[in-house]
Order: sequence, then structure tokens, then C-alpha cells
Amino acid sequence: MREHRIPNRIVLPAATICAALALAEGVHPSSGLYVGAALVALLLAVSLAAPAMLGMGDVKLALLILCALNAFAPLALLITLELYALIALYLLSRRGRAALKISLPLAPITTAACLIVLLL
Repeated sequence: MREHRIPNRIVLPAATICAALALAEGVHPSSGLYVGAALVALLLAVSLAAPAMLGMGDVKLALLILCALNAFAPLALLITLELYALIALYLLSRRGRAALKISLPLAPITTAACLIVLLL
């Protein structure tokens, strides 16, 4: 929490276990995993192109969500993007140009999106 990082020692083993369980169940083309994988690939591209904008920890967290939520992962990732956009618009409306200098962490927003999906 102090470093504002998502620890690899938690995310990577959890993603590996969840991926193994998802593969053991069998991946169905209609499961949404392919859409989720495309979203993770997009996040990876953004992270590689602009590391200050999106960290690799966020990409690894998205990968964990993809493996853990299976068919619900695309919905969780899309809700994450929507929540992020809403918060950014709110900050822009309240603080104007000063909001552009605020670093908005993605992990808490992603966690909230996952909880929303699980409660639906």
C-alpha cells in the first residue's frame, strides 16, 4: 500500500492458479475469455507505450481478473473503464486543468468493478 504497487508475489501465482482452473474447465468460444484477452492485450499495449499512464501491475491485475472471473471478466474490465472515465470526468469538472496532474490509481477502481459484477 505504501508503494502504490500491486505485488507480483500475490497476483502472478493467483493468475496462474485461476488460469489452470479455467483451462481445466474448458474454454468455450462464447465464454467471453477471448474478449477479455483482447482487453488485457490492449492494456498491455497502452502500458508499454505509456508506462506513466498505466502500470504493468494494472495489466497483471486485469489478467488475474480475466482468469478468475472467466466469462464475467470482459464485463468487469468494461465497468472498470467506465468507472475510471466517470471519476476522471468528475475530477475535471471539479478541479479543471489541475485534475490532469492527479495520478488516479486503477487497482481500487478495478476491485470495485469486480465487486459490482459479482453482486449482479
